[in-house]
Amino acid sequence: LYYFILTTGGQALVVTSYLAIVLCFLFALQGIRYNPLMVAGLACTVGADFCLVVCDPIQRLWGMVFFLGAQTLYAIHLHRKQKNTILLVIRVVLTAIAALVSVLVLKENLDALAVISVCYYANLIMNMVTAFVWGRKYTLLAIAFVLFILCDTIIGLKVAAGGYLPIAEGSVLHNLIFSGFNTAWLFYLPSQVLIALSTLKNK
Repeated sequence: LYYFILTTGGQALVVTSYLAIVLCFLFALQGIRYNPLMVAGLACTVGADFCLVVCDPIQRLWGMVFFLGAQTLYAIHLHRKQKNTILLVIRVVLTAIAALVSVLVLKENLDALAVISVCYYANLIMNMVTAFVWGRKYTLLAIAFVLFILCDTIIGLKVAAGGYLPIAEGSVLHNLIFSGFNTAWLFYLPSQVLIALSTLKNK
């Protein structure tokens, strides 16, 4: 499936991409007794990718709502397992700052999609930091979130180039995000596989 995602286009790309995410969720179901919040997060990811990959036209707002739900569930899982008030406060403050910055930077271009996206991204970063802080037990999750961030950075820049932020054609950044290669999924699918693996009680 990964090979087809990186080399095909059209309907074949839609089917293989979505099927890969659904399989990650189905695999994770065997760990639902031990990590129900993580499995619920993957269910949200299935919903998000339905909106962003399968739906035509793409439902970006609902897709990001589902993705924010997934990161929120992962955050609850991380903080429920290990109590740390400082990290929780940092998370809330970072999310608020991200929302404020989006208001100040985007101004007239501000919309619900932008606000939800930056809040989602802030929580994704905090989930990565939290997973690394908790140490070896959460190594799979930490790496998964790093890959997730790389994927979403590329997608976010593509969306931003579509009207939120001016990215000059021919620039290094423009060539990177519009390379003609499925760079986002190069990071995205491995991140979901690692999240699915992290739900197992016996790694």
